[in-house]
Amino acid sequence: MALLPILSAFYLSPVLKNFQKRLKNLKEKIPTDILSFVDDNLFVSQEKSFECSSAFLLCSYNNISKLLKGTGLTIEHSKSEVFHFTQSYKYSNPVLDLTPVNSPVLTPKLIWQYLGFFFDKKLTFHYHCHFYTTKSISTIKSMKILGNSSRGLLPLHKHLLYCTCVLPITLYGFQLWYFKGAPMKYHIHISDQPRVAAVPRQKGLRRIKREECQE
Repeated sequence: MALLPILSAFYLSPVLKNFQKRLKNLKEKIPTDILSFVDDNLFVSQEKSFECSSAFLLCSYNNISKLLKGTGLTIEHSKSEVFHFTQSYKYSNPVLDLTPVNSPVLTPKLIWQYLGFFFDKKLTFHYHCHFYTTKSISTIKSMKILGNSSRGLLPLHKHLLYCTCVLPITLYGFQLWYFKGAPMKYHIHISDQPRVAAVPRQKGLRRIKREECQE
């Protein structure tokens, strides 16, 4: 039986604490970090070779499985995923074999989605920008169905919808690629497309504001 997310957090907190203690007490150190978001946990291993990182991930997975089993909890192996990051041009995408711990073989994907963010192997976030830009443009196109049978929305209302509904979608997760020193010219160009698509639907806004000023 699956637990509610808030109950999962209460059950997992002591397990994760014991897991970190167990890693520290091992004779051979395992440089694996664990991130937890409610009932969604993530192992992170940073090594120069995929073989080493896979071995550390397998060991960590085995340890956490034993700890969870001791508390009456189990891992949903069908939801387990693996993803490799690298800046190397000679890129291989090896699988992570978890069969020694009675788990399936995990095959990495080209794009990894985690908490609504899309990661690629080199962390360029091009796909992330494309996804939310397309979603924003679809939202803009659906704005024309709003209104009543006699007329559509006023340009002022369309502008308000754009600021409150479209911009948050376009800029979702922009902190991933928008920071000092990052190459962001491509991302800004892609993220600007919803604004260009929305201009024809807001062309009357400037005239309305000008008439209000004259009054």
